Amino acid sequence: MRYTNKHSIPAEIVRAIHNDSYSRGDAEISVTGLLQPPRINLLRKKHDEKIIVDYKDEVWKLVGQSIHGILERANENVDGIETEKRMFVELGGLTVSGQTDSFVVAENCLKDYKVTSVWKIIFLEEDNDWVSQLNMYRYMQYKTTGDLVRKLQVVAILRDWNANEAMRRGGDYPQCAIHVVNIPTWTIEQTEKFMLERIELHLSAQAKYTIHDELPLCSDKDKWKQDDKYAVMKGKNKRALKVFTSKDDAEMYCKNLDDVNIVERKGKSSRCEGNYCNVAEFCDQFNMEKINMEKINE
Repeated sequence: MRYTNKHSIPAEIVRAIHNDSYSRGDAEISVTGLLQPPRINLLRKKHDEKIIVDYKDEVWKLVGQSIHGILERANENVDGIETEKRMFVELGGLTVSGQTDSFVVAENCLKDYKVTSVWKIIFLEEDNDWVSQLNMYRYMQYKTTGDLVRKLQVVAILRDWNANEAMRRGGDYPQCAIHVVNIPTWTIEQTEKFMLERIELHLSAQAKYTIHDELPLCSDKDKWKQDDKYAVMKGKNKRALKVFTSKDDAEMYCKNLDDVNIVERKGKSSRCEGNYCNVAEFCDQFNMEKINMEKINE
């Protein structure tokens, strides 16, 4: 990976960005690696020397590392709190590693600290990577210590929280810049099944790539794809009469209307279009989808 500094970020910030001490230890894959789409992992390995990242895009990662360091120091030498514990398990032919942020013994609570957007909280789905990640940590804790964690929490620090928005919106808008998310627990058997499926997914993808130079496709979930929309348009009007998430609903709405047509609006693949994977330019799946989208919009 190569870096650019288009905005003349000061040298000390650049040094801090490069001074990332994270390591998965003596393991083939980490918990966060298991959650990554195999296509992204393989493309990153293949094009590592061609990937270009600007330092400005690493700033929030640096902020996250800083906050983790501050909270780690705050928990150090406090009775009943275990911090930054790295664990290893052998599963599905691989050594998997995971590092927890803190475990509060008295509460039997495993916590993970995350610097994120307020919108992540507002639009948080039940089936999200936080649930998978923390349950895998819980599984590893059980396998390495025999203790079953009863409570999982994400302590989210909302980098773009706004007090005025909290007053104006109320409701679903977090009322504080520190937001605690209680994570549902899976059974140990359910977690192990999930981990084995992810391991098999990565091993199979690696084998197919090695033998046939074939990459697996990213799913809509992998691509953070937004829902397709169906706009009911009347005549030459540029503004839709109504927009639906279901084509059937749009057709039902049109039944008793004259001079209308339905325009399909493909949902954006946010991860790809924002290049949050860092490999969008090398991805033939994304590039083909862009070509198809341009044809639709012609």
